[in-house]
Amino acid sequence: MNPIIQEIFDKRTTKSVDGKTVNVSGQISFHEGELIQKCIEEINAEVSVEVGLAFGTSAMFICEYLKKTPKTRHYVMDPFQMYDASYGGIGLNNLKKSGFGDIVEFIDKPSQLALPELEQRNVKVDFAFIDGWHTFDHTLVDFFFVDRILRVGGIMILDDTDWPAVKKLVSFIETNRSYEFTEGTPPRTFKKKSSANKGSPFTALKNILSNGTDTNKTYGAMAFRKVSDDIRSWDHYIEFP
Repeated sequence: MNPIIQEIFDKRTTKSVDGKTVNVSGQISFHEGELIQKCIEEINAEVSVEVGLAFGTSAMFICEYLKKTPKTRHYVMDPFQMYDASYGGIGLNNLKKSGFGDIVEFIDKPSQLALPELEQRNVKVDFAFIDGWHTFDHTLVDFFFVDRILRVGGIMILDDTDWPAVKKLVSFIETNRSYEFTEGTPPRTFKKKSSANKGSPFTALKNILSNGTDTNKTYGAMAFRKVSDDIRSWDHYIEFP
């Protein structure tokens, strides 16, 4: 496993840009990292986009498994990365130290500005991870623009789907958009010792995830495969709970 990720999960710390030890909180769970890498490997993804960077944990999981070709790119945006005292560029520094600096394009803007710019540049992605501002309207806007650049057959993971606002977005996607739920992870309150160094990196995930598509179950993160482009009528609407 990436030694920086290992430190974050083992010690709940990482290093600042100037080498000081910094406490880490709020990062994705190990199970979410496994799901990210499982999805990327499944679709042989080369290009990805991520909303939210923080300490770079999810970005390192993503970059580690992207298919390495001349087209490989990971677009990540976070307006707080460089200016918030909690982060201070740590996420970007962790990516560089992990050897992913050449494939990462960091956009120092909020997602509602950065994602439309990617669309204007005709960027298309195979995989997306949304973990930004967790109000319903912001999360919906993130999904709307991610959908416009995500290829058919690509996979999008929504983080924190046990939060009310994000769960509401899940209901909208299930009822109004052409996506199919594939897998989910336990909420982060789920306590289980990591088996990161034993056997397949996906063994723990396979033992925990539901084999069905029960979206009524509570998940920490949920993966959705894009089935088709948006072909709804201009006045389409289905009520969602």
